[in-house]
Amino acid sequence: MKKILLISLLFLFSIVLSVVITVYVIDTSDTPDTYDSYKIASKILSEEREIIVKTPRGYNEDGTTRYPVVYIFGGNSLTYSVANDLDLLIRTANSKPIIVVGVPNISQKTRQRDLTPPFLKQDLDEVDSPLGKADQYLDFVQTEVIPLIGKNYHTSSERIAVGHSREGLMVMYSLMEKPELFNGHLALSPALWRENNLFAKVFSDFIQDKDTIPSRLFLTMGNLEVEKMKNAYDITINIIDKNPSKVIFKGIYFPQANHSSNPFLTAPIGLDWILKN
Repeated sequence: MKKILLISLLFLFSIVLSVVITVYVIDTSDTPDTYDSYKIASKILSEEREIIVKTPRGYNEDGTTRYPVVYIFGGNSLTYSVANDLDLLIRTANSKPIIVVGVPNISQKTRQRDLTPPFLKQDLDEVDSPLGKADQYLDFVQTEVIPLIGKNYHTSSERIAVGHSREGLMVMYSLMEKPELFNGHLALSPALWRENNLFAKVFSDFIQDKDTIPSRLFLTMGNLEVEKMKNAYDITINIIDKNPSKVIFKGIYFPQANHSSNPFLTAPIGLDWILKN
């Protein structure tokens, strides 16, 4: 028994170590000139926000091609990882060239504010926590970020939203609030459990009222994640399964993945699936 426990702990440690090394390498491997960076004096958010952009190899060689855009909500690590994943898919002829746009958070407070739907509390540890302002953040993305990218790059109308954890919650909220803003949604380990799975109840009402949802939805969860995460995920999957004609959908549990490793392991799978559908 002790031997089995030791092996399990060593395996878990190897997963965590692998993710840490991956994040470190990704975050430090790209020099500043490999990404374009913009500062937006946002009128909607009343603050300055940074946007980072990675164009695909060969982008500058063709001035006529229009490129799909992947928008990453949240930290730079996932943006860099997705850009590298797509570069590999492109080089192996498994994907068309794509522009990657990262929308980083400023701080934990702005993350809580921006990525929490307006029917959920920003901070569960605060008794009088204000409600989220994801509706305001989504307006920022639609009216300030997307036009900036369209003005400076050769973009097509195809857009994909990607997010992990609370950012994954934001991806799911964008599907409900502005279902036509993105053609594809990747929610990786989305934090759907908050306030007794309230999001699932709201999502159930939304999907029942819709004839069809004009987007492709990819949901993932690591099988080593905490029970509240998996339970909320299962409830959401069950809602979608009861409405099979409403949305093009795929959901997976990834073996031996935890909350930290799951987005890096499943983002390329989801992007490959969405781009081929």
